[in-house]
Formats: sequence, C-alpha cells, structure tokens
Amino acid sequence: MHVHRRPPATGDVSGREYPGDMNPRIAWHRVLVTVVVVFLVLTVGFYAASVFLAPADGRNVAGLFVGWAMFAMVGAIVFGIIDFFVRPLGGRSGDAEVMAAAEEARTGSTRTQTR
Repeated sequence: MHVHRRPPATGDVSGREYPGDMNPRIAWHRVLVTVVVVFLVLTVGFYAASVFLAPADGRNVAGLFVGWAMFAMVGAIVFGIIDFFVRPLGGRSGDAEVMAAAEEARTGSTRTQTR
C-alpha cells in the first residue's frame, strides 16, 4: 500500500522532510541491519570452519574459530540492540496522519472511543 504524503507547507521546518525523502534514521537502520547480517554470516562461517577443521588440525584451531564465532554473535547482538533504538518506530505508519487515514479507510471514522 502506497501512502501519499502532503507536501510540507512553506516555511515548515519541522525536520521531518529530508532531501530525496530519506530519513537519516532509516539510513542508519539499513546500515545497522547490514552489519548484523554480516556478523551472523561470519558466525555461521566461523562455526562451520571450526567443525571442518577440528578433525584435521586439532582442538586448538577449532577452539579458535569457535571463539571468533562467539565474538561475531556478540557483535550481532550488540548491533541489533543499537538498531532497536535507532530504527524509526513503525516507519511511516508511525505518523499520526497516516494512522488516522488508514483507520478512516478501514472503518469510515477516526474515532477510537465511544461514550
């Protein structure tokens, strides 16, 4: 579903409009998700390497790769937690106007309480 946003009024300096419609929080969210995915891929790769190298090169080499896999997993968790606080909450659906328009389209009214 594509939502059309109203253009900003002249002199609107709310800070919510960005060139190219790219919010810096969205950009950071994308970077952090990429970092988390890279760390998860490294975790799987290091763990697989430890399994394959254990019979050939012994426990020391396998233990080294398992250690790297654990650090990669901790990195993924840390960057995931950072991303949780950086990401835009709900994306565009967090805007009150968008939520009200969706509610009106769904129910025909924006009233949330009846008395």
